[in-house]
Amino acid sequence: MVPIKNSIFKSCFLCLCCLTLFSCSAFDFLKKGPDPVAPEASTQSNVEEKKDTSDALKKELKTTNQSILALEDEILLLGKKITGLEDQLSTQKPVVYQVAYTGPAQLYQKARSLLLEGDSTHAAQVFKTFVAQYPDHSLADNAMYWLGECHYSSGQYAKAVTVFKNLVNAYPKAEKVPDALLKTGYSYLSMDDTNRAHHYLKSVLTQYPFSPAAEKAQEKLKEFE
Repeated sequence: MVPIKNSIFKSCFLCLCCLTLFSCSAFDFLKKGPDPVAPEASTQSNVEEKKDTSDALKKELKTTNQSILALEDEILLLGKKITGLEDQLSTQKPVVYQVAYTGPAQLYQKARSLLLEGDSTHAAQVFKTFVAQYPDHSLADNAMYWLGECHYSSGQYAKAVTVFKNLVNAYPKAEKVPDALLKTGYSYLSMDDTNRAHHYLKSVLTQYPFSPAAEKAQEKLKEFE
């Protein structure tokens, strides 16, 4: 009888253990819930998202490169146009300004008007015409002085010096002589020839000490001190 009891006891014990294990497994299943998404599926999704982002960036980069190439073509075309215009200007002959007038007074007034308007190039042409056609006119020394001023204002200092010196030689008693000497000194200063500039500025002081030009020469000479 003892073996039978032991057998029954063992069977019951085994059933009890199995029941316990089953209960624990069920409890763990209910506690954990359903299985999460498989890692493989999540990784695949991330790869696809990165691929889409990469494709979008490549597309945007391609569009940007195309825009840059188009701008470079436009710049190149503009450069060719500018070169063409420069070539045309370099081969173009200077325009000679023509003036319709009835006498020396009108011609002189026209030149003065052009100078006051800031058109020193055309004004110089008209003043030069006046001096050449009317060297003995009472306005000839004035015309020559303003011709020198046209060159001076446009930065042609060597030409200005020549005109101012010609004025002093051709019309030594003219009212514009002190101003011509002064501007000769200014012109040499602009050409960095301080020795000649100093000489002509001193000439204004010694020859015409009471003229308005002398005051300007004195102020300029102070810069040499």
